[in-house]
Amino acid sequence: MDKTTVILGPFDVALEEPVYFKIEPNDDARTIKSVDMVNGFVHRGIESIVLQKNFLQNLIITEKVCALCSNNHPFTYCMAVEKIARIDVPMRAQYLRVLTDEIKRIASHLFNLGMLSHLIHDGALMRDFLETREAFQDLKERIWGNRMDLSANTIGGVKFDLDPTLITAIQTTLDQNEEAIKRFIERFEHDEMLIKRLKGVGVLPHEDALKLGVVGPVARASGVDNDVRKHAPYAAYASLDFKVILKQDGDVLSRALVRLYEIVESIALVRQVLNALPQGEIA
Repeated sequence: MDKTTVILGPFDVALEEPVYFKIEPNDDARTIKSVDMVNGFVHRGIESIVLQKNFLQNLIITEKVCALCSNNHPFTYCMAVEKIARIDVPMRAQYLRVLTDEIKRIASHLFNLGMLSHLIHDGALMRDFLETREAFQDLKERIWGNRMDLSANTIGGVKFDLDPTLITAIQTTLDQNEEAIKRFIERFEHDEMLIKRLKGVGVLPHEDALKLGVVGPVARASGVDNDVRKHAPYAAYASLDFKVILKQDGDVLSRALVRLYEIVESIALVRQVLNALPQGEIA
């Protein structure tokens, strides 16, 4: 039979981000032989924009790099400015920064898993992931006044504080959703149909992950022990106890399980923060 190459993108209704895919199928015309991907079609000039703004204005600019990980960029920016200016951040603020990062991580991982479910056409599983995420979205809105761009950090500390009512709301959200996370893990580890669709798919070997400089859960699913919270601790992470989640197979299933087990660790981290939250200034 004639071989067909499928071109997808750079702008396509099926893609969340502008990216170009060149897909070559196998002879059965059902499975994929290879995918060539070219990214970087959108350049917003953020590096140039921040040179024209002052330090506090750039808190807003850096938060716009990405909505799902919007806390990480201004958080990192604040740490860089604080290091340059030799600003000591109060310990209460350091703990509150961890709390923000971990609640954001839970919601982002659940979104990623929901999109995975969407891509394998499991609508019920997608609904369950996004309904669980919604509880953390509501919690984010209650604490920071927004569901995505939290604007939690400022140079020298944080912009928010916790009172007993908010602490109770956080604890309740964790308690009400922890069992759901465990059920997701059970399914991804034992549901034969789900495993059949994810295991051995999209394999990124350990050596390639190192060569390509892959980071985050994708790298850890390929056995790369790269969690900077543990190996280059910042904020209050050095005072908190958590495990680095690693898988070795480097496939889609491994990446899903890394995220699920990281949610478990994030829940434990938030509880530790609440139990050990020091008194003092927030900035």
